[in-house]
Amino acid sequence: MAIKKRILRMGYYKPPLEGRSEKDYLLLDFNERTTPTSPKVKEALKKFIDSDRLQVYPEYGDLETKIAQYAGVKNGQAMATNGGDQGIDIVCRAYLDEGDKIIIPFPAFPMHYQSAGIQGAGTLEPPYKEDGSFPLKEVLDLLEDVKVKLAIICNPNNPLGSSIPIEDVEQILRKAKEKDIAVLHDEAYFEFSGITAKDLIEKYDNLYIMRTFAKAFGIVAARAGYLLSQEKNIQELLKIRGPYDVNMFAKTAIMSALADTKYMEDYAKEIMEESKPKLESFLREKGILFYPSAANFLLLKISNPQKIAEKLKAKGILVRPKPAPDGTQSVRVSVGKLAETEKFIRAFSEMLDRSQE
Repeated sequence: MAIKKRILRMGYYKPPLEGRSEKDYLLLDFNERTTPTSPKVKEALKKFIDSDRLQVYPEYGDLETKIAQYAGVKNGQAMATNGGDQGIDIVCRAYLDEGDKIIIPFPAFPMHYQSAGIQGAGTLEPPYKEDGSFPLKEVLDLLEDVKVKLAIICNPNNPLGSSIPIEDVEQILRKAKEKDIAVLHDEAYFEFSGITAKDLIEKYDNLYIMRTFAKAFGIVAARAGYLLSQEKNIQELLKIRGPYDVNMFAKTAIMSALADTKYMEDYAKEIMEESKPKLESFLREKGILFYPSAANFLLLKISNPQKIAEKLKAKGILVRPKPAPDGTQSVRVSVGKLAETEKFIRAFSEMLDRSQE
């Protein structure tokens, strides 16, 4: 029995998760929340375990109503998913067949490529500009290709952090609609950036939005995300998502997190208004270049990224080498709370001082 050839040709995403303990390291490598999630989430999960309902199948009606309320869309326009990754995968499965093409501007989140590859689609990868700006003209031109069925726009981009004006996103949506092409707007970092295309859902039936509870809400271990689109589209995507793919731990965590959004908002505000500006100021003082970022991380233009990551790991801090638009490796640093940023600054300063000795 042969596995499909396209699967055999693929690689797979290998997250370097072994030995990542928050007890041993300051985790600035995966853009996770650096402090625990809301106490209300923990309390709700404990109550669920004590309720002896593990033997009962999950129900999603109230969950998706709650998500729609939070996202500011109509009932029926939100679908819960098993993490943002499943949302990406579902949209790719809905639109891509073998031989089709997908537009994924480079660099991008690895799961964009993974989900497209599973479907056998070829990727068109117009690179971001060297300053981190979005290749709008190139994307618009590629929409002319009759084999293109889907475009994924990561906004803010991961790993760059750079954002795309919603006016530019609408240009893409408008032309894509003319060409009968779907657009997935990846808003994984919405709670930090405030950037969203949700007000365009009613106007464009080719628009899908993916979001996650993994970042600012801090419930990444529960694998909780959602898709937004017109109700007719959501009804079609429900044919792809399994009826019980989102487990009750995830549902319980989401419901309780959405009942305490101020806890998330306070964290995001400190990151974006205090901690990240402090880190940016330090980097400018040291003459270290970085890409403009609308998210909770910075991509540093620095040589020997692997060596930098290893030296910081020895100091108890994890960061991550990632590709830059020109294909070279840079270092992505997640932004934690002020005290954590100060710890990173001290360690990085010591490392720089020693390199100049």
